[in-house]
Amino acid sequence: MSSLIVQPKAYLVTKPSVEWEQVAAFLNDEGVPDIPESIRAGEDESAAIAEISARLCYMSYGRGRRDIADFINNLLRHKDGSVFEHINYGFVFTGVSRSLTHELVRHRAGFAYSQRSQRYVDESGGRFVAPPALDNGADSEAKAKFEAAIESAAESYGALVEALGNAIPREKFEYATDHRKAIRQAARAVLPNATETKIFVTANVRAWRHFIEMRGSAFADVEIRRLAIMVLDALQVEAPLLFGDFTIETLPDGSRTATPKFSKV
Repeated sequence: MSSLIVQPKAYLVTKPSVEWEQVAAFLNDEGVPDIPESIRAGEDESAAIAEISARLCYMSYGRGRRDIADFINNLLRHKDGSVFEHINYGFVFTGVSRSLTHELVRHRAGFAYSQRSQRYVDESGGRFVAPPALDNGADSEAKAKFEAAIESAAESYGALVEALGNAIPREKFEYATDHRKAIRQAARAVLPNATETKIFVTANVRAWRHFIEMRGSAFADVEIRRLAIMVLDALQVEAPLLFGDFTIETLPDGSRTATPKFSKV
């Protein structure tokens, strides 16, 4: 039986950082108050980036709102989301289906993607992602039919790889890797949307907020909604001022939704 995955994993692998010496030099050259008086966010680098960029627009360093939470909430309330585009977080997602990533990569503005390639990576012995519906009241017959379907797909893939290996002459290719790629890119045609994939995703705060708002909705597909909530869980810890306005609720089926106080920032 092919390996089945029921829960994805999300690894927060990149975070924003600030070169404080350069910030100090900029403030000094402009003749405005130094960091403690100008940048109220302190060591919260994500909020500091938003503050530095927002204050530059009006050269309001050392003036205006002194409470950083009030400052950030004012940006959110007035939908001044452009300054959040300077702040990037990168995640590695594993245990997600090709069905999920087909939806994920539709988020284009502010996103960058690097995904496991089915042309280069052998999917023999690969894993499959069980649809959340199978763990939400589905009877044993439904689960058995799903398992039979993915097992059949895995066997078909393996058989097709072998057959194509015999049918496509190695001598037509200069490199062995190109021969293997030709085989795998044809054989992947029989793999289902449930095939597990891995993807590195980087996005700015404005883009992540939009993703969570759209995919954290009760109307979103359950698998991607589950992932969106995992991203929100991580970012509320990392950047509470930038994501703290989202409210998480649990639906009758046990799945969760996320709704922002400040929508479409």
